[in-house]
Amino acid sequence: MAYQRRSFLKLMGVGGAFTLLPVGLARAATTPNPEDRAVYISASAGDNGDYYVSAFNASGKILFEQPLPGRGHDIGLRPNHVDVAAVERRPGLYGLILDRHTGDVRAKLHCPEDRRFYGHAIYSNDGRYLYITENDFDHARGVVSVWDAEDGYRRVAEFDSFGTGPHELHLMPGGDHLVIANGGLHTHPDQDGRTPLNISSMQPNLSIIDRRTGKLVHQAALKHDWHKLSIRHLDVASNGTIAAGFQYQGDLTDQVPLVGIWQPGSDIRPIEAPDTVQYRMRQYCGSVRFDASGQVFGISCPRGGLVTFWDAQTNDFLTHIAAPDGCGLAATDRAGEFVGTSGLGNGWRMDAIRRKRMELPDDSLKSQHWDNHLRRMIA
Repeated sequence: MAYQRRSFLKLMGVGGAFTLLPVGLARAATTPNPEDRAVYISASAGDNGDYYVSAFNASGKILFEQPLPGRGHDIGLRPNHVDVAAVERRPGLYGLILDRHTGDVRAKLHCPEDRRFYGHAIYSNDGRYLYITENDFDHARGVVSVWDAEDGYRRVAEFDSFGTGPHELHLMPGGDHLVIANGGLHTHPDQDGRTPLNISSMQPNLSIIDRRTGKLVHQAALKHDWHKLSIRHLDVASNGTIAAGFQYQGDLTDQVPLVGIWQPGSDIRPIEAPDTVQYRMRQYCGSVRFDASGQVFGISCPRGGLVTFWDAQTNDFLTHIAAPDGCGLAATDRAGEFVGTSGLGNGWRMDAIRRKRMELPDDSLKSQHWDNHLRRMIA
């Protein structure tokens, strides 16, 4: 079979973000350790311009690889269902609904001609609706499209994201509201679809909307001096705390925060690592992930070659690990523990509380020159 011929390296090659699938969907464990039954899923790339969605177990064994028509970015998991939604990297044209067990294509999504997918998707808790961030490029406006999974994934609504360049989105606790990272960057497919056209006038923000009506519930922005901090990725703890990672559109030597904590109804609180680590983050944060307890979160910095870990209770910096070209980040079922991958084909497990790191089996992890611009998938 194809996946038996391809190495785990080609899965890890992009270093894309990934998420832990429900244990009940994983293959039977050979030991009592629950993590041994874990299954991870990620967008991936080969070495010949070939792209995939791939699933692998805790030891790195590939379970399937599904070819994609273009470079993937994020995957949304439909609760209590086999469906997963793979969305193309911005400016994306396709979305695919796949079977999480086999990777088989179950449905195809196409955005309107005057929209582009912006890489991230999330399902409602009941699995009925899929929400995808998009760019209304002719009006420099972000939108969230709504797709009815029980009606053949028909596009049934579109809501304003209340910002420009929306990227990652998540459900808030309770499932009634969506929080959206509006990166503030206006792009247009006539200008390659990725080049920022408004750096001098960027207005990034975090917005929370009612997922049923699209009504704005909360919104917060950074102070004007930090308007070049594009808010790209985020995660939400069970108590509603939001952690966000920024990507600075200014000079590498500028002193700006790269991580923010938001309690809706208050201001975004910027936090920083020690100076030596802060500089090594290279003004760019990738995946953001809370651990299983909600007490620790990790933020990957692929351009800086490291992953940082933070105390969600005190907002203090905890530690970091070297991860050249590392971006993929997922929480295990243990407090403080994460699994990560890199674009060089490396995989690791990290206990951020005990400062203990273990490499995933390296017999199939041989370094190659792989792209590393995919991000964390959403649980």
